[in-house]
Amino acid sequence: MIFLYTALLLLVGVAHFLIKRRVAALEKRYARVAGEADELLRQSSYREGNSNRQDPYQSAKRQYKLAVLAEKRDSVESAFVRWDRRSERFAKLRERLRAWKGRKLPYTFGALDVAFVLSAIDYLGAGQFLSARHLVEAVASLFTR
Repeated sequence: MIFLYTALLLLVGVAHFLIKRRVAALEKRYARVAGEADELLRQSSYREGNSNRQDPYQSAKRQYKLAVLAEKRDSVESAFVRWDRRSERFAKLRERLRAWKGRKLPYTFGALDVAFVLSAIDYLGAGQFLSARHLVEAVASLFTR
């Protein structure tokens, strides 16, 4: 049963590693999108020729691009926050599983061993001879004689 415990730890560890990679990718993506939005925000307004007036079409286009980037940034940020929470939960789960080894592991996996052995006995067809009901009847017949 230690094999199952190790497999479970390995599975949770790999899942945590993949989630951390996803968080790192989302963090990079958020930094890139936020940088693009800040760069667009800091650009000076476009003015043609010698006029002091702004071109309304260029201004509207700039505002639209800024709105699209802000929306994209917010969606990437919310995805990053969700995946970061998942990463923290998997880290806590992995630590709890590691701390579980010395306390409850022998008892729990001992009970699982018994369940697996009984399932194997039943699957192999010897369940009618080794069942609990058959055992109770045999013990009861010993006391009734």
